[in-house]
Amino acid sequence: MNKSAFIKIILGVGFAFSIAVQMTGCANIVPPLGGPRDSLPPYLVVAKPHDSSLNIQPKEILVAFNEYIVSSSIQENLIVSPSLKNVPLIDARLNTLKIKIIDTLKPNTTYSFEFGNAIKDVNEGNIAANFTYVFSTGNHLDTGVLKGTVSLAETGKVDTTLLVVLQPVDKDSAIFKDKPLYYTKINGKGKFTFRFLPPNSYHLFVVPNDFTKRYDDSTKLFAFANKPITIQPQMDSMHLYVFQGAKKPEKKKTLSKSVNKTGVALKYSKNLDGSEQDLLKKLNLIFETPIHFNDSFPITLCDTLNHPLEGYTTQIDSAHPETVVIDYPWKSATKYHLIVPKESIRDSLNNRLVKTDTLKFITKSALSYGSCIIRISGVDEKINQVLQLTQDDKVKFSYPITKNAIVIEQLPPGDYSLKLLNDSNNNGIWDTGSYYGKTKKQPETVQILSTTLNIKANWENELILTINK
Repeated sequence: MNKSAFIKIILGVGFAFSIAVQMTGCANIVPPLGGPRDSLPPYLVVAKPHDSSLNIQPKEILVAFNEYIVSSSIQENLIVSPSLKNVPLIDARLNTLKIKIIDTLKPNTTYSFEFGNAIKDVNEGNIAANFTYVFSTGNHLDTGVLKGTVSLAETGKVDTTLLVVLQPVDKDSAIFKDKPLYYTKINGKGKFTFRFLPPNSYHLFVVPNDFTKRYDDSTKLFAFANKPITIQPQMDSMHLYVFQGAKKPEKKKTLSKSVNKTGVALKYSKNLDGSEQDLLKKLNLIFETPIHFNDSFPITLCDTLNHPLEGYTTQIDSAHPETVVIDYPWKSATKYHLIVPKESIRDSLNNRLVKTDTLKFITKSALSYGSCIIRISGVDEKINQVLQLTQDDKVKFSYPITKNAIVIEQLPPGDYSLKLLNDSNNNGIWDTGSYYGKTKKQPETVQILSTTLNIKANWENELILTINK
C-alpha cells in the first residue's frame, strides 16, 4: 500500500468518528508530502441516516467521505429520482455533504440522489464518479433497472446534452405539460441507465436538458419509444433515435445598404472554387434576400462566344428562395459564360442588380477526380439501404445499395466518412419523425460505419466494406 492510500484510510477512520460534529470555519489543507501521486477517488465512510435505509422520512442527510472534498457544479450534476418539486439544498464542507430536503416525501417510495461527477478530492481532483445515496420511505428498496442507447437519427452521432425521461403511463399528455417523474443523463457513448425504479409502466422519451424538460416545441430534439415500458429487474435493449420534428425558422436576412439611383442594389455570391466549376455540382448564385425571376430577361448559359447553350435549367431553390440554381451536364476543362441581365432578378421590393454581369468560369479537369468501386458484404435485402459519403458531418454523395458493388466514376479527392441510411420510404434521403398530432412516426435511422473511404485524384480506388447487421 502506498503512503497516500494509507493516509486516506487513516483520515476515513477519523472522519467516521466525527460525522455527528457540525463543521464550521475554515481549514488550511496541506497535501501529504512524498510518495506516489494519489489516484484514488473519495469514497463513502459513513452516512446519517445510513445509505439504503428503509422506513425513513429524512429532512436532512449527512454523508461523510474518507478525505476532504470539493464539489463542482453540484446542483447541475445532481439528479433526484423521483423528481422533487423543490431542489434540495446542498452544503459541502471539508469531508461532508449536508443534504436538506424541503419537500414532503411520498410514502412507499425509493429515492436516489445521484451526484454524477460533482464530487472530487481536494488534492488531486480524483472524481467519485456517479456517487449515489439511496433510501426508501417504505419497507423495501425498488430494484428496477432500465438501460439503453440514444443516438441522433439523421447522423448516428451522440448528443450528451440530452436527457432520457420517464412519465407515468396513465398520463398521455404528461410529456407536453409536466416535468419528468424520472430522468437521467446520456454518457459519451450514448448509453443511459435508470436504477432503483419501481415495477410500474412508463412512457419513455428523450428531451433537451432545458429547465422545462418537456416536449413543447417540435423544433426541439426529441425521441420516443413506440410502446410503454414495464420496469423489470434488468432491461437493456432499448435504442431511441432522436429527431427534430420541424426545422427552426431561419432568421430573415437584412439587405445590404448599397444604394444606387434606383434603390438598393442586389448582391450575390457564387459557389465556384475560385474560377472553377465542380463537375459534380450545380452552379449557385446566392443572394442576400429571397428573389424572383423576370422572365423577360432570362439568365443565359453560353459558350465563350456568348452563344446560348441547350440543355441547362435555371430555377430558384424552393428551400432557399435566395438561391438561383443552374444545372447543366458540365464537360471537363471547358470554359463557359453565364450572362445575368440587370433586369433578370428582383426582390420583393423590386430592387435589382446594378448592371448586367457576365460570369466567366472553367470546369475542372477530369484528372481532378478519382474513380472508385466499393464491394459490399452484409447487405440487408429486406430494407432499402443507402450508402452516404460524408465530410464535416454533411452528406456529399448518396448511392442506393442494390447490388454487392457500387461503381463511382467520379469523386472529388479526399477522405469520406461512411454512413448507412435505412431508407424506409425509398426516396433516397433521410426523413424525420413526428409526435405532435394524431400521427406518430419514428424517423429513418442512420448507422455510422467504421470504414473511411480515401479518394486520390486520377486514381482507380477500391474499398471492401462489411456491413454488420
